[in-house]
Amino acid sequence: MSRNPIVMEVYPPSDLSSVKPADDMVVTINKDGSPKSIFRDDIWDYSATSSTIRLLNFRAKVENITPADGVRVESRHKFDIANEFLKTLTLHWISVLGGCSMSKLNGDVTAVSFLIRYCLDYGIPPRNIFSTPDAIDFLTSRASTTKQTGLLLGKIQRIADTATALSNNMFWQAVRPSIEFIDRLKRTREKFPETTESVQTLLIPSEIYQSVLKKTIEDLDCFLQHEKAIKLVFSLRSIARDKGVELDRGLVATAITRHQSGRIQYYWRKLLRENVDASKAFKELYQAGISKSESWAGLVEKLRGWQLRCAILISAFTGMRKSELLAIPLNGLKTINTENGPIPVVWSTTSKLEPNGVPRFTKWVTCSAVEAAFKVAKIITEGVLEWSGDRRIMDIQEQEMPLFLSIEHGIRGIPHRQFRLTTATFCLKRINEDIYKKELEITAQDIAEISWFLYGESVPNVIKQGKAWPLAFHQFRRSMTVYAAASGMVSYPVLKAQLKHISMVMTVYYSDSNSRAINILGDENEIKALRAEWSDAKARAEANSFFTVLESDQPLEGIAGKRLKAQKDRDELPQFLKNREYTKQAVKKGKFRYRPTLVGGCVSVAACNKGAGVLASACISCENAVFLPGSRAALEQTKEFYEAQLAEGAPKRARQEYEANIKQIDRFLQRLIESEEIT
Repeated sequence: MSRNPIVMEVYPPSDLSSVKPADDMVVTINKDGSPKSIFRDDIWDYSATSSTIRLLNFRAKVENITPADGVRVESRHKFDIANEFLKTLTLHWISVLGGCSMSKLNGDVTAVSFLIRYCLDYGIPPRNIFSTPDAIDFLTSRASTTKQTGLLLGKIQRIADTATALSNNMFWQAVRPSIEFIDRLKRTREKFPETTESVQTLLIPSEIYQSVLKKTIEDLDCFLQHEKAIKLVFSLRSIARDKGVELDRGLVATAITRHQSGRIQYYWRKLLRENVDASKAFKELYQAGISKSESWAGLVEKLRGWQLRCAILISAFTGMRKSELLAIPLNGLKTINTENGPIPVVWSTTSKLEPNGVPRFTKWVTCSAVEAAFKVAKIITEGVLEWSGDRRIMDIQEQEMPLFLSIEHGIRGIPHRQFRLTTATFCLKRINEDIYKKELEITAQDIAEISWFLYGESVPNVIKQGKAWPLAFHQFRRSMTVYAAASGMVSYPVLKAQLKHISMVMTVYYSDSNSRAINILGDENEIKALRAEWSDAKARAEANSFFTVLESDQPLEGIAGKRLKAQKDRDELPQFLKNREYTKQAVKKGKFRYRPTLVGGCVSVAACNKGAGVLASACISCENAVFLPGSRAALEQTKEFYEAQLAEGAPKRARQEYEANIKQIDRFLQRLIESEEIT
């Protein structure tokens, strides 16, 4: 059985008493409650309740799957039967779930479609989909990736388990899985495990992370140095376009026709022959690496890579998800005034702040480094608007225009749900090695760093010395979180707000193991030392931090703090804590650890799963926590954040967590006050 859904975009049918629904049964409704789609429709429209996936095309689900080898189904009647069964199963599945999100339903229907397609190809009745073990092998051979295979098999498993459990229901009884099917499914799932939340996004090694960002910033600065040449080429292209379409241009903006395209090419070549500046501009852009060649095609081919650089830089300095990047409007970079001066912020839309997934327009704090990314992306978008269609687009406000406009589609294509135009498609796999070939090359130090971060667990097979790092957008989000937490400069409430997490637990999860990450925000000498002699420098730094605390006259609180104070007063400290060199060796051997946190320090040797370093209240009941006098400010800040969240109406599932932490903080602060009064 499945978990209760968080986002309700699909609601169960009001009456599903029969095995076979009536053809005119209403399956989706409009916002006013009137019927929108009925059962007989091949496409069900969920646009009134879903802001993500809006259409469910059942016939296309089955028809788009590559048929079995050597099989060709000619009968439309057989397709109709398969299509009807898929819709029937979908309704019964929605009824069992009690409603769900569109992304979940779409994935479940896709998984079942593979089994139905196999039965269709071999003339097997569709009700036997869970009694045909070979259909599982068909699915694994047709899924696009190993990861997708695991996900689809997991969905099949849950639906099959439902059919087994609901044996008193006539529909599910008719599709009850066979023992052979379940056995084959179990064995196959061992080969293709389902992705779970325990598999975290990879942390980008510190050297690769910094090298990629450094090159990105340098590349964007180079692009802006040649802004005049780029805009000249865009302007000349629009002139050639205007001449090529003036004979038959209509009253409404449309895509360029084949005949118009031929005339545009004629005027473009004529213009290049007559305009010396155009040739100079193309040569300049090619020599600077902005264009692939001294031609219009060479420049356009490279523009997607420049958009990608912009997206990478913004993602790295905001932690924004890919969907949030694509929702940034053209005027999305603003500043807000604070006591410390103006701060740049990026405005966009996220669906992650509301329990029901409703999009919310909000802001992400960033830094001046992203200004270059916005300038470059804006130059490209305005250029595409100038030359992509049969006329320059003038009637769209910047707020209604995406920062990352699709170069391929221009004014054509399916509009993004936040804009009137189509957004770009970011695919790091295809072009990241071309842009960052040197920067992404994996070294032995990178592998050692990741192995250390993973507590000695096996490094993924794709990470091999000399190969390219498998860069992905979400890695920038994870890396920003971990490196920010490792610096000790960022509090947990700030990270949660920046990442747009609805739950504190998720932010702690994202920053997991940050104490084992290199502090790339430290001073330059520290960075060089950590790179050259990482293990030795880390041990020396921890030993020095520990003795600075131990040799001071500061009162030590917390479970570990009191224990250390008592051992010191009785002269009973372990031998490895009596000398800095001994302590350093103990750290290198994994016998002892000490790293700073918001409340003071932590002596845990094992990984911290409580958020130490970012969540001040997480250390209160921890046996490894050392509290220093400065911890009061961190605890009070965290308490204020909890109280603000409760006042704003925090989600029900988070209220108990917040309230319990407030009580813990109050009790501990009282003990700190009493301890200070005694001393």
